[in-house]
Amino acid sequence: MNAAQWDLIVVGLGAMGAAALYQASRRGLRVLGIDRYHPPHNMGSSHGDTRITRHAIGEGELYMPFIQRSNAIWQQLEAASGRTLFHRCGGLIIGAPQAAAFHFQQDFVGTSARIARQYGIAHELLDAHETMRRHPLLKLRAHEVAYFEPGAGLLRPERCIQTQLELAQAAGVALQTGERLLRYEPSATAVQLVTDKGSYSAAKLILATGAWIGEALPAQLRASVRVCRQVIHWFEAEDIRQFRPERFPFVIALGDSPEEFWSAFPSPHDGRPGVKLLTEQYDSSTQPDEVERAVQPEEAADIYQRLTRPRLRGLRARALHGEVCLYTLTADEHFLIDRHPASERVVLASPCSGHGFKHSAAIGECLVQLALDGGCALDIADFRFARFATI
Repeated sequence: MNAAQWDLIVVGLGAMGAAALYQASRRGLRVLGIDRYHPPHNMGSSHGDTRITRHAIGEGELYMPFIQRSNAIWQQLEAASGRTLFHRCGGLIIGAPQAAAFHFQQDFVGTSARIARQYGIAHELLDAHETMRRHPLLKLRAHEVAYFEPGAGLLRPERCIQTQLELAQAAGVALQTGERLLRYEPSATAVQLVTDKGSYSAAKLILATGAWIGEALPAQLRASVRVCRQVIHWFEAEDIRQFRPERFPFVIALGDSPEEFWSAFPSPHDGRPGVKLLTEQYDSSTQPDEVERAVQPEEAADIYQRLTRPRLRGLRARALHGEVCLYTLTADEHFLIDRHPASERVVLASPCSGHGFKHSAAIGECLVQLALDGGCALDIADFRFARFATI
């Protein structure tokens, strides 16, 4: 396969890259996918067994076309594969009007409700008493309120990635895994790629390398992204049946400070043992090849004692498992989707910042349109490089 001529190469086969590869496979072109690991894997940002998805996106109305299109694609993928990729469990976003901002949005509960009303999305606003009456495992403070969206649920990230890669391969796409991109050079007629195993030539290139996107960005833009280490925990339940998707919604809890953010996930019948919990941190940055991959006992003890015990019943202090996830953040925590400033043959994407997976199916489609057609069906004006000059 060395020195092959391809219509399109996609580098990075996590959430966005796998989606792009699947969409490209429907074009009948010569397409190659490359990843430094063997996706789906747990070395980047697209793992953890479950990911939250919602219909009303409190991060802003600019995301609504992406979630609407993604939801349609997830359904298509389920029909094509016969696999369950989405579990409808409902979702709660809990906080007070004065809670800490979440993805730069103040009053995230109220913003979610406003967007739901605008788009006709079924939802309820519940006070603390009613929330705990319906969901007795939860503990709320008296002044907190909850946005409840019954149609929200969980995506299965590894399964979504695997399904799209398998469907792409079945359509004739080639995969090269365990292969790391070293450099790429666009010219007037093609893009030349060199990896640690060979060299390739393509008419167009999509770079969706997640936490490694900084290596692919032009030098003057590398400071526009940073990587933060996040930790995911699974804790032992007193009765796991109480946490199944048909009985327990996902929970996003916002506190008085960003350090008090906390989230709990239902446990699917065929999922990882235990109940998944996570918090987020944005103060300390890292490098993807230098990050501490081991989850320390004190990290599990902290999330349990500081955030879980005050908010949730039914879990024991025993941590069953932990994983590290990498968030690639832009300064405004919005996505990065654009052509390379120096070449229209190269498209770059970093739609992460901790809230990208739910939109990934539509973003993959958008990346292929941008690379092959010159433009996207969805509006990406707010996600282009140009905004970094004003941040």
